[in-house]
Amino acid sequence: MVKVNKKYKDRLFRMVFNRKEELLSLYNAISHSEYTNPEELEINTLDDVIYMKMKNDLAFLIDDVLNLWEHQSTWNPAG
Repeated sequence: MVKVNKKYKDRLFRMVFNRKEELLSLYNAISHSEYTNPEELEINTLDDVIYMKMKNDLAFLIDDVLNLWEHQSTWNPAG
């Protein structure tokens, strides 16, 4: 059986969008918003908090709304 490294492709996603400017740009593109101040973002990526021994790729607050984002490297027919 072949072992699959599920973290293989999410490293670049986490590295690029760990900077507030890039994360805000991505958020604006996805949510069709027009935020301009990266300081309005509070990055709170979770590490072993909600799920034991699991973490999410990106978590941040903007306008008091917690956003949890995951990089998905494979096609998901349900979503």
